[in-house]
Amino acid sequence: MIWGIYNNDPSEHVDVDSLNRMSTYGDGKSGHMNSLSRDHFGVGVSSLPHVRDENATPVENADHSVAVLFQGMIYSVEDKSDTHVAKEKSGACIILKLYESYGVDFVNKLNGKFSFAIIDRKNERVILSRDRFGIEPMFYYVDGNKLLFSSTLASIVNSGLIKKELNFHAIHQYLLFCYNPALYTFYKNVHKLRPGHTLIYEKGNTKIEPYWYLSFKTGNQKTSEPEIEETLLNLLQEAVRIRVDDHLTPGIFLSGGMDSSTMTALSRSYLDGDLHTFSFRCRGESFDESHYAQIVSNHYRTIHHVSEYTANDVPSIQDFVKLIDEPFCDVGINIASYILARNAADVVNCIYTGDGGDELFGGHPVYLADKTAQFFNFLPSFILNPAFSVGRLLPDSEKKKNLIVKIKRFSESYRYPKGLLSHRWRIYYTEKEISNLIVHDLYPNFNSFDPYQVILRFNKEADGQDLLSRSIYSDYQTVMGFYLRRIGMLKHFGIEARFPMLDHRLVEFVAGIPSNLKIKGFSDSKYIFKRAMEPVLPHDIIYRKDKLGHSVPLKNWIRDNETVRTFFMDWLSESVIRKRGFFNYDHVKTMLDDHLSKKRNNSHRLWAMIVLELWLRENLI
Repeated sequence: MIWGIYNNDPSEHVDVDSLNRMSTYGDGKSGHMNSLSRDHFGVGVSSLPHVRDENATPVENADHSVAVLFQGMIYSVEDKSDTHVAKEKSGACIILKLYESYGVDFVNKLNGKFSFAIIDRKNERVILSRDRFGIEPMFYYVDGNKLLFSSTLASIVNSGLIKKELNFHAIHQYLLFCYNPALYTFYKNVHKLRPGHTLIYEKGNTKIEPYWYLSFKTGNQKTSEPEIEETLLNLLQEAVRIRVDDHLTPGIFLSGGMDSSTMTALSRSYLDGDLHTFSFRCRGESFDESHYAQIVSNHYRTIHHVSEYTANDVPSIQDFVKLIDEPFCDVGINIASYILARNAADVVNCIYTGDGGDELFGGHPVYLADKTAQFFNFLPSFILNPAFSVGRLLPDSEKKKNLIVKIKRFSESYRYPKGLLSHRWRIYYTEKEISNLIVHDLYPNFNSFDPYQVILRFNKEADGQDLLSRSIYSDYQTVMGFYLRRIGMLKHFGIEARFPMLDHRLVEFVAGIPSNLKIKGFSDSKYIFKRAMEPVLPHDIIYRKDKLGHSVPLKNWIRDNETVRTFFMDWLSESVIRKRGFFNYDHVKTMLDDHLSKKRNNSHRLWAMIVLELWLRENLI
């Protein structure tokens, strides 16, 4: 973790107590700490107690005019002068050398995951930056008098230098999407630095500029499919190769899908020793896909660990929320990741993850929903409206995916604005439903802005000429952060995560591949990826048709399992809801009743309210 306070007035010394309070992680732990104080600024670096981090100290140049703090890992440096910096050196030293050689423009030379801060005393400025995809976090508070920054949100709030005020706009976004896609946070006036951007705070003024833009203007249209497949495989191999570290004990979260299986196959080719793989199994019809992970493990000779995920694990969300900066929720993401991390911690200290593969190759089901929706766009409303009204009234099914579930979800989501692109299939409330849920006196705090403006802003930035390209660009700016924060939780277990699918050279190449090679026709997603991996992966893994993702039968557990039902009833009880004062209890009770009667699957909405309440208790009272 890195953090700092910078006072714009050189005569105003930094409060040491505030600086020390910033050193505590959101879970209350305080690890190995190294701080540096120079009159009007103070900075620090720390690692968790069980984590060794060679970057866990500030670095200064010879005359102490420049100080650098770094978090993450640099895998390579693109330096036209051929002055390469070995990756064994600390990231802070690399940043210092590059800054002194090139100034602020050096950032686009870096290939890695990172967040860093540069304190330049001579030029009276602070520079904050973050990797292209936001793997490493960076939060900041700024006004004309001071800048606070940290790689954890709790650190800034713990400083005592800002008011601990909730931002209801962020809560609104969270309710809609089950995470907050905005650059503002759950605390007023505290922001996330956008990935691929640099913030310069100079003499009380703030400037934020991009150093990287992901273009989807197709550059490979005249290239043959075999040539694309060959280049793609080479880039995937190189992305894995530069991230392999013989000093770490490696593991992979293996679902048996294309992305994690590819990481297993390619990592195995660069590793001589043991490779551990980890999967969870949630028993139940249409939910258990652990046998595919076992196929991959057997094929590549990994030491495979399977964790049972049962209804009794649901209350462990109370431990999970202690590890996250902001609430985000999907029961499969939250608890499954927590279980895997907890069990992997005794075995490995590094995880290679396939996160990013769905964005690369059009693998998310919402992209297929977008394609399907184009058919209906040509039909008149007097046909569509009655049809979708009937679709929304269909009863829920106990299965994860079947025709009734798909029709019902599609009917509910089609009514959202088309301009939201793939995000329209991820929304959990209409504005009318939000107005019914929020208590009357509080609703103006939620309703004072356009709830879709965050998503629409990112969508408009995309330069792709087709729907899929624009949707994928938007997902890199938004939902990617949702998945990264899930993996970011690993550090609390002493595990480092590495993301080969987020190598920017790979992503830039794939962005230029025509969309019809990512989704062939209306259902063949990841087409070019599957072709490229045919020489590497088993046929049964490449061409399986029943991928479910992080699927658990939460909706069924709420209805049928006493432990889970009691957990939900307790945390959504009248006393809890009325004490918090956010939600109308009568509406919450209706949602519970509708779910229990199978009238509607409200599991995500109910789960989101519980996660929010737990997070608020950890961070506000």
